[in-house]
Amino acid sequence: MNFCIDGPQLEYFIYNKKTGLDISCSLTVNFDDDAGKINVMTFYPGLFLYPGTRYLSAVCFFMVMQHFANFNNIQRICRICLHTKKAIFDSFYASLQDFDFHLEVLGEKNRVDLESCFLSLNMDTSMVVERALVDY
Repeated sequence: MNFCIDGPQLEYFIYNKKTGLDISCSLTVNFDDDAGKINVMTFYPGLFLYPGTRYLSAVCFFMVMQHFANFNNIQRICRICLHTKKAIFDSFYASLQDFDFHLEVLGEKNRVDLESCFLSLNMDTSMVVERALVDY
């Protein structure tokens, strides 16, 4: 996994170590310091497309949150906020053991706003390395 700095947000990439090709490039997070919240703007790791990756999306989410907190030196309890489909909440976010996501708002077309409290574990995330921002 690596990341690039794109203005006020970080974009994370999961890549295949053998080929160097990206598996996912839709993991984008920013921090609203004044509101004390981490905004997960996009999180579509695409890992479910590969065999034997049953829990890797959960691991990926955990690592992204820990790395992001370390990178931004977030040392207080804050909130993680995101917008997704109700079915994705039910099948993924509701089952994340290290987070306590709950529905904040039920929106149109089965969309939901989620929130969870978060405290960085101050773990070593140095394996997540920066890469240059490339315009596509």
